[in-house]
Amino acid sequence: MPSNHPTFLLTSVNEAKINSLKNVCSAIFKDFTVTYKSAESGVSQTPDNDDEAINGCHARISDIEASLSAPVDYIIALEGLIERKDFGDFVYGWAMIKDVSTSLFYYGCSGKVMLPAGVVDKIGRESKLSEVIISLYPHISWSDMNRLGTNGVLTKGVYTRVNEFETALRCAFGSLIMHKDLGHD
Repeated sequence: MPSNHPTFLLTSVNEAKINSLKNVCSAIFKDFTVTYKSAESGVSQTPDNDDEAINGCHARISDIEASLSAPVDYIIALEGLIERKDFGDFVYGWAMIKDVSTSLFYYGCSGKVMLPAGVVDKIGRESKLSEVIISLYPHISWSDMNRLGTNGVLTKGVYTRVNEFETALRCAFGSLIMHKDLGHD
């Protein structure tokens, strides 16, 4: 790591994403600073493949970098998405960490939560998965959705949106730490 007090800029003001980053940083670093600022992804509200989600992460980081007002060590983008497979549809997330000093990127992916049948059929380019879930399952409250995320309400809190992004971040940080430990700056 570049300093004893690394600084992180998250490209989102989403509470679950902020909490995920703070939780993972607390587990890895003794001292750190997290700031956050909203950035546009330029992709669908609910990306439907890895490439689109990663492109969204790159766009968020580029958007933030173009307007940096203070130096940071790392810029982080998190993107949730859905995936359709022959055996089911899933929701999950990607984390991307840019080491500003080296311009290298580190990636991590979360586990995947299976969606109820038919949900993905209702999602368009400008649709949010959370809105589709609420419309199909009106017994789910917006307060629960905001607190737990789609995967959290579907799993009744077993694997929340915070957990999703913590997993993705731990994988990305693991790659970054290994890279630094091997002396590949």
